[in-house]
Amino acid sequence: MTEGPDRQELLAVLTTEHFTLQGARSQTMSESASRTALFIGAVSSTLVALGFIGQASEVGAAFNVFALTVLPTLYLLGAFTFIRLVECSADFRYGLAINRIRGYYRQVAGDQANLLLLSGHDDGRGVFENMGLPAEGRSQLFSFATVVAIINSVIGGSAIAVAAGTIGAPLGASAAVGGLVAIVSVLGWVRLAARVLNRRTGGIEPMFPS
Repeated sequence: MTEGPDRQELLAVLTTEHFTLQGARSQTMSESASRTALFIGAVSSTLVALGFIGQASEVGAAFNVFALTVLPTLYLLGAFTFIRLVECSADFRYGLAINRIRGYYRQVAGDQANLLLLSGHDDGRGVFENMGLPAEGRSQLFSFATVVAIINSVIGGSAIAVAAGTIGAPLGASAAVGGLVAIVSVLGWVRLAARVLNRRTGGIEPMFPS
């Protein structure tokens, strides 16, 4: 045990770990796509149902009751979906681990390391470079999570607007309150995403920094 590990055995172990990490990363991406599709499907079904109820009740009490029942429920589903999507975005950590292994591959390759096209730097810049993304930050602005956050915030704002209209608020005031709630909701979800992602991906000291 005092001797260094056999290089061939170490390479076999790292190759297996690389394969396992890549599989885990693919699984989180698949889960993200499935959850997003489920949520958007639920939103589409709800909108169709609201359309039928609106035609049947001429946007009366029945419509308001139905809307104030399904919209908050849909918003809750969207909240659960969003949080899980942000957690799945922590596959960034898998990317760090894969790059660390690739960094060792490059050391083993020596003069032939240029044959390994992807980066072997196990830091944020190296991971984003391999993903073809800008290295300026761990942004959620172009992810499944942000899509869900925007749709969910519109749903929440719509529920508030319907509720305001039900208690007698003018249409313009109801729309303004609903829009304000939607904007605040989007900003809140984005800030939450940044905190969760930083907490789940931080604290790793790179061995092969950029």
